[in-house]
Amino acid sequence: MLEPASFITIANLERLIKKLASIRGAHREELDRIGDVFGDPHELARFYVEPKCQHHNPADRHEDREPVAQVQEPAFQHIDKFLRGDFAPLSDGRTQLFILSDAGMGKTSLLMMIRLMHLTAFWPRGYGCLLLKLGEDTLERIAACRDKARTVLLLDALDEDPLAWGNIESRLVALLDATKRFRRVVISCRTQFFPETGSDAFGRPGRVEVGEYICPMVFLSLFDDDQVAAYLRKRFPDRWHERLRSRANPERLRAAEVVGSMHSLRFRPLLLAHIRDILDAGEQDWNAYKVYQVPVDRWLGREERKLRELYRQHKLPKRLPEPPSKETLWRVCTAVALYMQSRGDRLLQRQALNALTAGFPELASLPYFDVGGRSLLNRTANGAFRFSHYSIQEFLVVHALETDTARLPPGPLRVTAQMLEFLTFSPRMPDLERLDLAGLQPHALAGFGFQDRLQEGSLGPRMQLILPGEYLMGAGDDDPFAEANERPRRRVTITRAFALGRYPVTFEEYDRFATATGREAPNDAGWGRGCRPVIDVSLQDAVDYCDWLSEQTGFRYRLPTEAEWEYAACAGTQTHWFHGNDAVAFNAYGWYRENADGRTHPVGEKQANPWGLYDILGNVGEWCLSGPQDPTQAAQAQIDPSKVDRSDSVPVVRGGSWNDAAESCRSASRMELPFGDLRDRLNRLDRDLHDLHDLHDRLILDLRASLARDLRDHLTRLDHILRNRLGFRCVRVQAISVPDHREPDT
Repeated sequence: MLEPASFITIANLERLIKKLASIRGAHREELDRIGDVFGDPHELARFYVEPKCQHHNPADRHEDREPVAQVQEPAFQHIDKFLRGDFAPLSDGRTQLFILSDAGMGKTSLLMMIRLMHLTAFWPRGYGCLLLKLGEDTLERIAACRDKARTVLLLDALDEDPLAWGNIESRLVALLDATKRFRRVVISCRTQFFPETGSDAFGRPGRVEVGEYICPMVFLSLFDDDQVAAYLRKRFPDRWHERLRSRANPERLRAAEVVGSMHSLRFRPLLLAHIRDILDAGEQDWNAYKVYQVPVDRWLGREERKLRELYRQHKLPKRLPEPPSKETLWRVCTAVALYMQSRGDRLLQRQALNALTAGFPELASLPYFDVGGRSLLNRTANGAFRFSHYSIQEFLVVHALETDTARLPPGPLRVTAQMLEFLTFSPRMPDLERLDLAGLQPHALAGFGFQDRLQEGSLGPRMQLILPGEYLMGAGDDDPFAEANERPRRRVTITRAFALGRYPVTFEEYDRFATATGREAPNDAGWGRGCRPVIDVSLQDAVDYCDWLSEQTGFRYRLPTEAEWEYAACAGTQTHWFHGNDAVAFNAYGWYRENADGRTHPVGEKQANPWGLYDILGNVGEWCLSGPQDPTQAAQAQIDPSKVDRSDSVPVVRGGSWNDAAESCRSASRMELPFGDLRDRLNRLDRDLHDLHDLHDRLILDLRASLARDLRDHLTRLDHILRNRLGFRCVRVQAISVPDHREPDT
């Protein structure tokens, strides 16, 4: 079978731009449809810079700091080879390609450019091309395609497909089953949304296993400095008088300087597209939240001025008594974003807008927005509205979570990995009860953390978001190190997300609490303070610290239950340690007797577990609370096992410490500390000896005093030893509805 001629090549870009301007008839209608669904094709082609692709996820390493010639390839070149391959459509996945990248990296733009190459006839004769946004009607539209064997199918934004949320594996299999007869299929998806279990079983790069299919897969690379420069040359070309004098456009020079201050953010094509707004903002301490906030704020400032002029000309509806301010326009846009996000939509139809306007009259200004030029709002041919990129909608939802909680819908909002990145830098992390995290993959959260702000402005401990799920709690029968109090193994379900400290509480964090409350600072045993985990703290000290954080932040902090702690420590694994069953390998993940040199170490120096938690095993044991276990129900499955009242609680330490052997730092290892029982026995012995003392037996009197002294000394020494080995980390749950909420004393 002869290979067809080239499907796509960047060499045709300039001719493509010219042909787009002359398209007429049915092709023009298709071009308008593409613009309605995916964005302006003319703008895209004019400033397009071809991305590169690679087999490894760029987020796994600092690709911009390493040689890339051996691992990156121009995307058009790679995809053209895939499209031209001489193998016939088969049912094994080799004709179905996944393209993955983070938000704003150009996945949709790449698929649009492939479709535009076909639409403008830069494509082998006899081959068709169909570009679809994935959604509820995708399978029906795929089935309606007639000549599948000679059609290239492009499916965009798996992460925006409502049928894939919380159901990603089965949705992928359904799509692959439905598309296996096409000549080639290209499916785009955000990296964080794609299931981790999809990695090739043999670890081969560039392949992914989905059900019975083994499909090719590539990641779009971040732009490099040359691609950034190429984009800026297109956006700010040298004008004739500058070329005449051999000088560069000063706007481009300034843009290059500002973009350089954005560090890795400068390598995202979407953000470069808004470089003019970023230039107007001047120097900033850029992060993912602010780099979206600035273009949105500038855009709404322009809309405010235009609407004010329309109001002066009496062209706004009478229901608007005055032209909306920029602050009102922020609320208008967040209301639209919240509505679409809560329904899983990318479009706001006119009927829905009319219904929303009844409760929020300022929404009547939306049809008067200027949707051309640098607008972040587009309008389709039938009058529906959509934001220029899904990440704009995501940003506005996060902004609403922080600033406009009164307009939040009653149910939890679906959260994406991109929204979590925004939340990392937003001024206030919302109540976890308001977030629907069901569609997220656990591995996507490993790098996500947040810090609540305290009343005096400083930041609290860094928290790691933990998704709900189920696991096997306790040690299995095959664990040679298991103790009796770790068995039997039982299935436990955690139904709600929670946040757990990424690190154990440090001296720096605890000392701030001690100073604020006027309590004595704990002893550091001469090992140092700062980022070392706090020691010399009792269970009550830990509870008091959590209460203080609750009062400072307005969110409830507490100690973790044993079920929560072990669920997070296992991080989806069933091995002795989260890294496997090899005790020697534990050296890379925790401080214990063999490597700690008899002391604690600063947190975060060892590798984290798969869910982003550091020092969860070793360094210091961690306080948890657990209730007495009913032997008749010990092996039964449990749902959200919770901490019980103070009268029934048993102090438990989990994770092992710097002074323990590796087998005592397993995920299932636990140590109960019945201090109350020891003291009760001591008091009973004291009373019994006191009764004998009534016989005035001098020997009994001496024995009573000696035994009491020895037991008290032993208890004191035990307490001192343990205090140098015990610390804790906090759990953060819902917002506090009762301001004076406190955990019960222990």
